[in-house]
Amino acid sequence: MAGSLADAGFRVVTTHDERDTIEKAQTQRPHGIVVDVAVAPPGYELCRTLRSVSLGTPIVLTTSRPPTRDEKLEAVRAGAWDLSATPLDIEHFVARLGAYVEPKVELDRVSEECLIDGVSGLYNELGLARRAAELAALATRHGFALACVVFRPSDALATHMASDQLALTFKTVGRSSDAVGRTGRAEFAVFAPASNAWAATRLVHRLTDRAGGYGTGIDLRSGYSSAHPAHKIASHTLLARARSALEAARPPRPS
Repeated sequence: MAGSLADAGFRVVTTHDERDTIEKAQTQRPHGIVVDVAVAPPGYELCRTLRSVSLGTPIVLTTSRPPTRDEKLEAVRAGAWDLSATPLDIEHFVARLGAYVEPKVELDRVSEECLIDGVSGLYNELGLARRAAELAALATRHGFALACVVFRPSDALATHMASDQLALTFKTVGRSSDAVGRTGRAEFAVFAPASNAWAATRLVHRLTDRAGGYGTGIDLRSGYSSAHPAHKIASHTLLARARSALEAARPPRPS
């Protein structure tokens, strides 16, 4: 089936077990999910879990024999869009899956636009909050550290153009593994997975130096907070602590 879906233009990601399926549904935000009810019995329970962690994503269940009426009802009540028997009519299945996925793609596009700062392409405050919560959940589950760093200019920026230029600089110098957001006109927050306090200080120096290297001429202040891998991580708490650290830090002395 995976080959047929790939030939039809779908990007296919396979999973190995129930846990792997749930984790990839959370982190990769699929446009559609296909699960055989025999892979992780009871398959309907897995469907319910996927519905809760990937709201709005079409879920299609497959079974090795023609489903009964009660099984079809159970699948729908679990959140599945369909329950199909194998072997599948691949052409029909691909066409039907495409019809299910198309509205999800459009919904994700609209949602993404609502979570992104239109000028810089960074996460806006809402988008960063959502992504940071996802990173915190993964950090707690897998036992790795998470750090948050907040940056602001040392002096108030005179124009919106200057703050927009700084935002574009952060977009350029940020790492793909980090979640970088514009949380105010001239405030920027970075959530860095697998980063402890030591790594957070290196992140501060790296971003400050690179932002300066792009010719903004803007001095930056920063504050950071990090969570130990053994502690349950709340992203909003990390952000609040990083802001508090920034406020408590002394402004740089005039050169």
